[in-house]
Formats: sequence, structure tokens, C-alpha cells
Amino acid sequence: MRIVVFTVAALLFSASVGAQIYKWADETGKIHYTDQPPPPHVNTKEQQLNINTAPAAGNQSNVLSDEREEFEKRRKQRQENEAKDQAQAEINKKKCTEAQTQLRMYADSPRLTIPDGTGGIVYVDDDLRQRRIDDANKAIATFCR
Repeated sequence: MRIVVFTVAALLFSASVGAQIYKWADETGKIHYTDQPPPPHVNTKEQQLNINTAPAAGNQSNVLSDEREEFEKRRKQRQENEAKDQAQAEINKKKCTEAQTQLRMYADSPRLTIPDGTGGIVYVDDDLRQRRIDDANKAIATFCR
């Protein structure tokens, strides 16, 4: 039943596709577009507009394929940019977590040792501790947004 109703509606609408369109101006200069001829008292010249509803056969398909190709390029570029942004966000999240861990470690540990680079350990003095806390705060400000 739906198919019959749809078919009848499509046929009714397709009948109006070939309708003639008229453009005319009234006494005040207002432009009118109608499917009926202008009233007989209108003194301006009548202009019939021929509107083609079917696309041009040859050139239109080339234009559409070019537009489709450009659209696909833009979509692919946008997806690549989104993937890069997401990867960068993951890296920033990891660096943020590391910086917060470093800040907690340097701020909360009363007696802290770090490797000296030659296989031994060194106790962290107040000056080094403050520099590391400042570095951690800068990293948090940069990566934790």
C-alpha cells in the first residue's frame, strides 16, 4: 500500500516539474515569480523563464566527479588531522601524568635521592628540589590542559 501511495505522489510531483515559470514586475516595481501568467493590467513586458530540471549530460558529470574528488581530499585531510590531534593529546596526557608524579615526589618526599649518572645516588638538596618542582609546574602548565 505504501508503494502505491509513494508512486502516485511521485507521479503527481513529476507532472509539475515541466511547469512554466513567469517573472513580472507590478506597478511598485516588486518582482513576482509565478507559474501563472501575470494579470492583464500589468504593462511591463512578460518574461518566460525556461528552467531545465534535468542536468546537462556531458559537462555536469565531470563537475560532479571533480567536486566529489575535492570533497574526498578534504575529508581525508580532516581525518588525518584528527588522528594527529588525538595522538598528540595522548602524548600530552602521558606527559601531564609524569609531571604530576614528579611534582608529588619532589614536594612530598622529605629525604630524596636520585641517580648521579655514574651508578651512584645523590641526596637532593633544597636548591635542586626547588628547580625540579619549578620544572614540574612548567610541564603541568604546558601539558595538562
